[in-house]
Amino acid sequence: MRMLPKSIVTWVEAGLIAVVVSACATAANPLTSPTEFDTLVPGWESKFSIAFNSEPARDGTNRVYGRIASHYGQHASPFRVLGMAVDSSGKVVGQRIEWVPGGVPGFTEVYFEIDHLAVAASYKVTVWDYTFIEALGTLQ
Repeated sequence: MRMLPKSIVTWVEAGLIAVVVSACATAANPLTSPTEFDTLVPGWESKFSIAFNSEPARDGTNRVYGRIASHYGQHASPFRVLGMAVDSSGKVVGQRIEWVPGGVPGFTEVYFEIDHLAVAASYKVTVWDYTFIEALGTLQ
């Protein structure tokens, strides 16, 4: 049995790794595919719920507004929401991340707004990220 030089094997392995990584990276755009990346904190639905409406804005875009309810006893701040404009086929056609001023205190509801979203068939709002305040000066 003939042995290949180690440098050739190393180059072939590196080439295969590059092909696999490239194929995975170009398989789908995570922000517009049906399985869009819509939060940095999976499981937020167990601590918060969101109710929202949309309306046309004067500048030709749409505004999404509503309330976030906390079902958890700790203050979450900073707190951001992601608003997505979705066309009739389910594709995300526009999105914006907005801060919720003052965060979301435990067991309360707060108001939020997301301005300048693209006009679309429907909208989706998720919690983008948050941090719980454990004690004064301590973040988790």
